[in-house]
Amino acid sequence: MATPFQPQPAKTVNIDVSAASQRVAIAGAPGSVRVMNNGTATVWIDFGDVTVTSAVATGMPLGPGVTEVLSFPNLTATTFYVSAIAAGATGKIHFTPGSGI
Repeated sequence: MATPFQPQPAKTVNIDVSAASQRVAIAGAPGSVRVMNNGTATVWIDFGDVTVTSAVATGMPLGPGVTEVLSFPNLTATTFYVSAIAAGATGKIHFTPGSGI
C-alpha cells in the first residue's frame, strides 16, 4: 500500500521563476519532493548537484497550477539542488521534501 505524502516540517523552498535558470538547495535526503507550479506558465525543472541548470529544451515540463510528487528512493546526498526556468517571470515554484506519494 502506498503511503500518502508526508512533508518535512518547515523545509519548503521556493524559486521565483524567470527566463534565467534559478537554483536552490534542498537539504536532507528526502525520498520524495512535492513540486507545485504556482505560476501562470509552464516551467522546466531539473534536479542535480550545485551545478544543475535548467533549459527549456531539456528540463522536465510542469504546467501552470500543476502539483507533482517526484520520488528519489536512491538519493544519498545530504543536499541536492533543483533548478527551474520559464519563458519569463511567471510566479513561484514550491519544492517540499518529504516521503510517500
